[in-house]
Amino acid sequence: MLPTYPAVLRAGRIEWTGDVPPDLPTDRPVKVQVTLLEAPADIDEDERSRRLATALERLAASGVHEKFGDPLEWQREERRDRPLPGREE
Repeated sequence: MLPTYPAVLRAGRIEWTGDVPPDLPTDRPVKVQVTLLEAPADIDEDERSRRLATALERLAASGVHEKFGDPLEWQREERRDRPLPGREE
């Protein structure tokens, strides 16, 4: 898992609010991935719902779920791993 550091994004600049990443180079750009912990205030619920639906549609279209197999088969296998109360074999 990649390390995370608390920060605030203000006017396109990152301001560290906690520990600063060690050995952070100052002479070259550093790739980062930012996760917004607060939704922008200007996005209403309808827009947020539309974006979520679009993201879920793209995820479904990607076919990544096929990598995990049949969920019903997985559930059946999980249930076989332990005896159910009152149904000991």
